Amino acid sequence: MGFDRNERIGILGAGAAGLSLALRLADSGFRSVTVLERESEPGGKCRTFRAEGGNWELGAVMGTTDYRDTLDLMRRVGLDPWRSYAPDRTPEDAFVGRGFWPCEKLFPGWIGIGELPEGILEILRYHILAPRYRAAFGPNHLGTPGELADSFQAWVDRHRMGVLAKAISIPYTTFGYGYYDESPAAYVLKFFEPGIVRALALQFKFFKWREGVQTLWERLAESLDVRYSLDVREIRRGGTVAVSGRERSSGEPFRFEFDRLVLACPLDDSLGFLDATTEERELYTKIRHKDYRVYLKRARGFRVPAGFAPARFDRSGIGRAMIWDDRVPGSGIHTFYVLGDGKQSDAEIEAGLDEDIRTLGGEPGETVSRVRWKYYPHVTCEDYRAGWYDRFEALQGRIRTYACGEIASFSTVERVIRYSRDLSRRFFE
Repeated sequence: MGFDRNERIGILGAGAAGLSLALRLADSGFRSVTVLERESEPGGKCRTFRAEGGNWELGAVMGTTDYRDTLDLMRRVGLDPWRSYAPDRTPEDAFVGRGFWPCEKLFPGWIGIGELPEGILEILRYHILAPRYRAAFGPNHLGTPGELADSFQAWVDRHRMGVLAKAISIPYTTFGYGYYDESPAAYVLKFFEPGIVRALALQFKFFKWREGVQTLWERLAESLDVRYSLDVREIRRGGTVAVSGRERSSGEPFRFEFDRLVLACPLDDSLGFLDATTEERELYTKIRHKDYRVYLKRARGFRVPAGFAPARFDRSGIGRAMIWDDRVPGSGIHTFYVLGDGKQSDAEIEAGLDEDIRTLGGEPGETVSRVRWKYYPHVTCEDYRAGWYDRFEALQGRIRTYACGEIASFSTVERVIRYSRDLSRRFFE
């Protein structure tokens, strides 16, 4: 289905989904593409904190060389993959006995040498199984095998993938995606497609963003029509799509009129201003999230500046640091990642962080920055099995409206970009 390139396209949200789609539409010849953003800067969950000559990631942290769409956008704006220097450290083994593992002791250590043969066999079996899941590795969820609606824990037990599951629990659980027994296997496999699994064994495949991941979106936004600090309060769809609200800084009203609208924002939040149909309302209210928090804290004498706590990978770890990092060695500022329960205050969680810092031989200082993400939009195993994604895709284009973003595929930068590009290909090109 093609459109007149003079049509007015509105995109709600200047995160990775909205900006990558806007760029693709502009590349396809659309002359009027406007992105509306609530915040005063682009990037969404690709947020970077900058201070004292350094930068720290508050959202997306790293990619792999298999992130082909992300790397394509990086090349456009002159950003190169960066592999940060990891200095040698020899922290005391006594901390391991207390449940805190330095990142250097991931393997051999938390994953033992004795588990290596079985782990290699499981990776091989996974690659043999991979053709069965080809649809799951695609940009959307259409055609995903029915067994992937079961929890990932059920999939692990069915295929005897215990060591692989243990290895990927660090990036999965500690990066805010929750627990294997509640996540449809389809989501986990979207994250850990074969290329990512290989990256776990070949560490050189991982990269970070030297300038901070938000720089990518700031540079891309410069060439696009992005309007910031807009509080959308009403969307009315008829012959055209009318979007109105107030500017957050001045309080002045605004109104845009579009021929097509793309929701690249949290869909459940859009119910507060969208003239939603019964189907949209029923689908969007089924979306679930995780309470994921990131804290930048100063610490002096911190003996394990980059590490993880495997004992907290289950629900007993709610509200406590699961993994932490020192992106800028020598700065004294450390990044702590925490899964919350939606009820704990920042003060309660930071008290636990201070306790951990003291346990690890340090003296806690001030909190430099914090962010609380409404993270990882997803649906339950039951709703996935009941065809949530078939219904979601059937809505694309109805009432001049489309949707993209994390819920459409999975909550990684690469997955979000792939879906936006696929949406453009299917419906606009």
